Amino acid sequence: MKYIYMLLMAVLFCTAAMAKTPKADRLFERWEYSRAAKLYEKAAAKHPDADVYFKLGECYRKMNLYKEQQAAYDKVNEAGIYSKPEFYLHYGQVLRSNGNDAKAKIAFDQYTALMPGDPTGKFFSEAIDRMAADHKTDEPITITNMSSVNTAEADLRPVIYKDGIVFTTSRKTPGHNKTYGWTGSNYLDLYYGKKSNDSTFTDIVRFGDKNISSSYHNAFASFSKNFDTIYLSRVEKFLEGKEKKTLNIERNKIFLSTMQDGKWTKEVPFAYNSDTFSVAHPMLSPDGAKLYFSSDMPGGYGETDLYVCSREVSGWSKPVNMGPHINTFNREKFPNLDAAGNFYFSSDGYQGLGGTDICVALNSNGVFGKAVPMKYPINSRTDDFGITFLEDQQTGYITSNRNEGGKGNDDMLYFSLLNNKVDSTLLTSLYTIGYERKAGYTPIPLEEIQAVAVLLKGTVTDKATKAPLGAKVSVTDNTLAKPLTVLYADSLTGNYSIVLTSGKNYGIAVHRDGYLFYSENFNIPLSNGTKEITKDVALERLAVGKGITLKNVFFDFDKALLKPESSFELDYVVKLLKENPTMKIELSAHTDNRGTEEYNKKLALSRAKACIEYLHAHGIKQNRLKSKGYGELKPADTNDTEAGMANNRRTEFVITHP
Repeated sequence: MKYIYMLLMAVLFCTAAMAKTPKADRLFERWEYSRAAKLYEKAAAKHPDADVYFKLGECYRKMNLYKEQQAAYDKVNEAGIYSKPEFYLHYGQVLRSNGNDAKAKIAFDQYTALMPGDPTGKFFSEAIDRMAADHKTDEPITITNMSSVNTAEADLRPVIYKDGIVFTTSRKTPGHNKTYGWTGSNYLDLYYGKKSNDSTFTDIVRFGDKNISSSYHNAFASFSKNFDTIYLSRVEKFLEGKEKKTLNIERNKIFLSTMQDGKWTKEVPFAYNSDTFSVAHPMLSPDGAKLYFSSDMPGGYGETDLYVCSREVSGWSKPVNMGPHINTFNREKFPNLDAAGNFYFSSDGYQGLGGTDICVALNSNGVFGKAVPMKYPINSRTDDFGITFLEDQQTGYITSNRNEGGKGNDDMLYFSLLNNKVDSTLLTSLYTIGYERKAGYTPIPLEEIQAVAVLLKGTVTDKATKAPLGAKVSVTDNTLAKPLTVLYADSLTGNYSIVLTSGKNYGIAVHRDGYLFYSENFNIPLSNGTKEITKDVALERLAVGKGITLKNVFFDFDKALLKPESSFELDYVVKLLKENPTMKIELSAHTDNRGTEEYNKKLALSRAKACIEYLHAHGIKQNRLKSKGYGELKPADTNDTEAGMANNRRTEFVITHP
């Protein structure tokens, strides 16, 4: 409770105005974090503001720039208790990656206090103590930077190819030097290096021909045992026409090519590629019978899960989720197998050493056990992934962005187990809450998900004249609590459309200057058959006496404390008032008729004041805001049913001055 109190006090007394960063925000929404960060840096220099520093830190987080991320987050933390709980989760993680365990525990504890129903903060806080105890029994493993092949750019996931390695890199290459807006570096491509000794390579050249290397991302190769078949991840500009406009983002896809007459054939798409979810990081088993990969397809346990297909006469079988002993609530990727059949992958959903950790599920008579992170120095505080074993099963390669001896972004490292074998002595005692977090939850079999793409469409009009309007339409993935995309209704027809994935909860907000904004949350259930959802939106012009119901402002039962998820809705009110600097509003709260009239009025007034305090904390002067608690006196629904009472429990605002 004390953290909730601190949050409200910080909201009440914080008066710093949020700097306007529309161009940077648009770049951020388009995943161009490198360019957005530069604009946020300039904005922060002119108008130091917690919200701008938070956005700047989010850019660095997406780019895996830990020192810069912490520096920006430090500024947010210095400004007082921040309104977005996820900040403390991210802050704790970057503090831990940078070696600041004590501060990280404080951040995780604050997240837990603000989100008591979410075990994630406690989970990662406990991991710090567990790691410290487990670290005392690290095994003697040597790690060497592969400096002959690494560069200042990202160099990652080497796999064995004939007399050398094929790896993924973002180094600049003639004819393949486009800049990737997410990182500010070059697009990924495949390179080959001839092995000189275990950690030294020569003759570093771009791998393959035009059927292997396209104009954008080509990455993460996996080869058949005789090296005549390659599977790789690719991101290319595949979308055209309507799909290009509505989907707005290219997905990772897997392609294969075979060697014929000394040349790679034209690539063939994997049967389960999709325009609405990604499949990536392919790994072909040594016998060629199974293909493992990572995907965010619907029905999984977390953000990305690991799947496996079996080779059949007609092609690859339908993907099967690898289950809760592997997958967690977070991200699993980069699968691999060793000669003993042990299954390796990387995850940030275990109580590991920090960042992304290399985990292994030991093979026991063809059955994978429960996965566990490996010890230091295979894993570090930062991101470690993409493990590959050499034939002796004692040595191999990993990828890491740890600082010790690094040359740049991600580096490839050579390791030696010094005559150890992979067993429990090389594993931590840590565990995962990945499947415990969703008790009783079972991933939905792919065959039950026949419709994963749903077309959301509608028309934006002027409520009075019925004329079509061009407007900004923002879509949020509420399941993951993150902005999904921004699109624009056509200025001539008012039409907009976007393809969404079924099985999630979404938020939509429609905004146009001179009008009241519109917002709504809605579910798209998993169902059979292709579906279309129509949401027509009629916007009202700004005028005295006009107002709207805030549909996504939430309080705990019988409480006046704003829930963190209310910030999405209230931020639109902040934006409206900042765009109209003379506007004044009355913000009112209403209850159902349970309880006494006096009690309901008091509760409603407290809730209205909590909203006013939020607006004031985000730069809106108090003389523009008025709070009213009507309680049960102005019901929106006279139907005395549970649904009717739910309609009456609402928050509204009305314009009192233009």
